[in-house]
Amino acid sequence: MRATGPAVRPEKRKVVRGLLIVLTITMLSSFGLGLWANLTSDYKTVLNYEDIDLIQLEAPQSGAKAAVIHTSLGDMQFTLYPEECPQTVGSFIALAESGYYDNTYVFELAPSVFFAGGAVTPQGDLPAGKAGTAQEHIPQELSAKLWPFRGALCAMQTANEGGFWKTLTQTRDTFTGSRFLVCNSIEMDEEIQEGLRSVENDAMKRVGEAFIEHGGIPNYAQQLTVFGQLTEGFDVLDAITAAEVGPGEDAGDGVTITRPKDEIRILSVEIVTVP
Repeated sequence: MRATGPAVRPEKRKVVRGLLIVLTITMLSSFGLGLWANLTSDYKTVLNYEDIDLIQLEAPQSGAKAAVIHTSLGDMQFTLYPEECPQTVGSFIALAESGYYDNTYVFELAPSVFFAGGAVTPQGDLPAGKAGTAQEHIPQELSAKLWPFRGALCAMQTANEGGFWKTLTQTRDTFTGSRFLVCNSIEMDEEIQEGLRSVENDAMKRVGEAFIEHGGIPNYAQQLTVFGQLTEGFDVLDAITAAEVGPGEDAGDGVTITRPKDEIRILSVEIVTVP
């Protein structure tokens, strides 16, 4: 079972186009890339601007849970957000403490943009018999307080369930699993910055300015569960996403993925408490 990333890739013109879409409650409101919409309630509602926050940019609180991901290229520490993503964080902690991530692989790498890890093979496979189990069927948990800034720790999608109508209206039930993705950043050139600043809402402007200042992948916003934020080890993130990749592989639907040319391991994941 292959982990599936978000339905989009970080292409510049698509980022800008998505950011310019007006949020409405019509069935077309969720089409486009980088859309600032959250699907909730009985049918669908727009992301509540009043809920928007930038908690990833705050210093970790004493006593907060954090994950130290030990890799073959160095260590990275991430603050976790169980209040926003209780099921995702709970599953991640349980897997980490059980040793599930010991000697797993970085199995996908978009140079300078992101890496994906936590699989038992360099191709991204799950252990035998794990596909479809509870650990790979966690409801997606989107939050207006968490965004795919540089250093965001995200859960990778494993399934989208729903019939034709749910697909058309973008109200499918989305699930995530054990494998994770860590954002680095697209290039924030003038065109991207103009798109990020073009929204009229003040709260979304703050989010856009944060992307410009800190980096990230704007068109993954509200499409991936963000459940942690890197606080230590940005040099390791840069080293992993700067690693040489092998030839591109066709993943279907016009998507080409690249993998590290040389093996990069997740040695273990350690759960700690922020002092």
